[in-house]
Amino acid sequence: MKSIRNITRFTYEFTSFQGWRVTLCRNQVHFTRYFSDKQYGSEEASLDAAVEMRNRVLESLRHHRDNPELAFAPFRQEVLATNYPQGLRPRKGRVA
Repeated sequence: MKSIRNITRFTYEFTSFQGWRVTLCRNQVHFTRYFSDKQYGSEEASLDAAVEMRNRVLESLRHHRDNPELAFAPFRQEVLATNYPQGLRPRKGRVA
């Protein structure tokens, strides 16, 4: 079984979002990314994507132990590029 440390399952009756959330914090700097079952096609596929992202971010943190902002920066940009379904991305300069 794969480790899901730093990964939380979200399944709420009152919202349309069902999926996984990756959250990491170092030196009071936070990184969060959501993985929707709908966007990835299944609960298992969204979990696989969440685990893969968590592992990539942890590897970056190992290389930038003293600078979590630098470690998280490329993944924050990636989130801005991929976090929204195509056609629903905010215009540049506007992030929800």
